[in-house]
Amino acid sequence: MELYLSEKKTNEEIKLGEYFAFDDIINEDCDLYNKDTDELVFSFKKGIIPKELYNIDPKIVKHSKEGSVNRGNAAGAATTEGLLRGKENWKAKPKFLCDKNGNKIEDGEASHTSYFKYEDGRISKRMRSNTVSSQSIGGFSRNANLPCRLTYWTKNNLKSYESIFPLTTYISDLYFSYVPDKWLNQYSKYKNSPEEYLIPDSNFSTLTINQDFRTASHKDAGDCKSGLTCFTVKNCGDWSGGELCFPNYEMGINVEEGDLLLFNPHIIHCNNPLKGSGRMTFVLYLRDKMDKCYEGKYALKKPE
Repeated sequence: MELYLSEKKTNEEIKLGEYFAFDDIINEDCDLYNKDTDELVFSFKKGIIPKELYNIDPKIVKHSKEGSVNRGNAAGAATTEGLLRGKENWKAKPKFLCDKNGNKIEDGEASHTSYFKYEDGRISKRMRSNTVSSQSIGGFSRNANLPCRLTYWTKNNLKSYESIFPLTTYISDLYFSYVPDKWLNQYSKYKNSPEEYLIPDSNFSTLTINQDFRTASHKDAGDCKSGLTCFTVKNCGDWSGGELCFPNYEMGINVEEGDLLLFNPHIIHCNNPLKGSGRMTFVLYLRDKMDKCYEGKYALKKPE
């Protein structure tokens, strides 16, 4: 099925960090294009990934369940409860959300990330989002005071990391088969990025794995702007819902194990409500600035 649709809502009408739910759900192969720009929004393919490729090392599954406080808008409007979720063992616990000067912010008023004041009166050094079960493995482009690198966990678990390669190579090949122009755009950055920080034999640098994470409306600002993100699901329990949705078009896609969704990550997206547990999602992408690792203040030394 091929659809050409105009947006039903503009970006200005959709507040980032909010949750949405849509009843118009795609359950079959479908390519959606923006009717006014001819740009591809997503390409959805049912049942094309063999089940055995989802057999990744259990260490990765365990790691993905660890709480992340760096998911921004995707984690929803910041709350004290959301910040503490899964972090009950913190020695110094947040007392309330605040601005950088320590002025209190009521729960839900911060758009997505916030500073917070500890019970002992100290103010956090950096902003955090609500805690969610989401972790990334593979390479990261330079940011803040850090150069391009493998994630800390990846660097210390290389054997486990290698267990994703059959899946990532297969998905990269499917990506080339279905949307070759976007694949080639992305590959022009991939081939000019440090090989040691890329997922080999693919077109990706990074895999993010989410566990039962219903995202609020957000964009993936760090993903390759000229390419696509690849998304699939592993069934690890009993769950329903959680469809990946595009608020601009007021529709969602029911991605199940074996399915592949290729989509523009710079279009606002989110998830429908999720019931039950055991929904693991795999999000594959190339960091947009991986080809800039040899430039700037924290430049890596280019191999001779």
